[in-house]
Amino acid sequence: MRNNLRRLVSLFLILALGLFPVQSGAEAEASDWMTAYDRILAGWKVQTAEAPENTDVSPELSYLIYDIDKDAIPELIVKTGTCEADYHGAIYTFRDGQVFQVGEELSLGHRSFYSNPGDDGIIMMWAQMGYASVVRISLTGGYTEELLYEDNLNDRLEEDPDADYIYPGDVIPGSVYLTMCPGDLTLAMTHYEEIMRCLGGVLPAAPEERYPNQDAAFFETLINGNGGVFAATADGFTNSPGRIGFQELLRQDVVVNWMQGDLSILSVTPADLNGDGKLECCVAASDGSSEVRIILSEQDGTVFAYLISYAEGYAPDAEGNLICSKPYGQFRYRLIFDGEQAFLLSLPKT
Repeated sequence: MRNNLRRLVSLFLILALGLFPVQSGAEAEASDWMTAYDRILAGWKVQTAEAPENTDVSPELSYLIYDIDKDAIPELIVKTGTCEADYHGAIYTFRDGQVFQVGEELSLGHRSFYSNPGDDGIIMMWAQMGYASVVRISLTGGYTEELLYEDNLNDRLEEDPDADYIYPGDVIPGSVYLTMCPGDLTLAMTHYEEIMRCLGGVLPAAPEERYPNQDAAFFETLINGNGGVFAATADGFTNSPGRIGFQELLRQDVVVNWMQGDLSILSVTPADLNGDGKLECCVAASDGSSEVRIILSEQDGTVFAYLISYAEGYAPDAEGNLICSKPYGQFRYRLIFDGEQAFLLSLPKT
């Protein structure tokens, strides 16, 4: 009798908070949030596997792991669609061994997420055609949105042609842009703690750096000898050639499909990009009109080559971050990688 009463009270609280049990294979037998969210993503992958009617464009799928309600268990935000006009998604939370969808599905076109430095919430920014609004999404007491500020860029552009939107990090101390992870990667979940530390400015302190196999000529030998690598995209814009000789990567249209010719190597820079004490290598290459980066990493006997396009100015710093210098500012990224998977994480501005 007492157990039944507890179940009724729990059910009442769940409904009052706007939580909807998910019945897509993520029931109470899920042992932890990572397993449960992986099942949720699998369900979304099934939905996006086929292109919508009357179009040849397949929907994209990405996700974000972030602790919105600050209860030490992160939430899952899923985003899908073919373009900004139809991007949509949902927020999920994990409680008592079960996944719940929080509120209704969200319209996510022209929207991006930022961390909330407070106790509860995540910042969501909408920006389109010079207009913007920024809200804080909170889950305590149910799904709510609080308007923080609105922005009209068009007015400022009349006086300053270089004016830009007012982003959350410009007015909310500690708010950082949150990078969405491609839906076919598990890195945002398996590296969640590392990502959160990096976003908080806590980067790993690496031991003394060493070359793979203690061989100072390791990367030089691989590059010049056409050593085998497994090449995969790190930014979602390059190709993923898979197993290939390094010199073959430099052929026209192998890394990306818009090269003007074969790539020539501009520089080779060893750097520890994940703080494990073993050096990776950042190779800058160009076809004469644009540049790419090829990040080499030896892992358990296999050399992986992570590919980045539109990479003018990318160079590793002393902490293993990739610095991108543009005329309108300097940006920092962290390469999150493991085996065949990699993606670029935006870091706080210095």
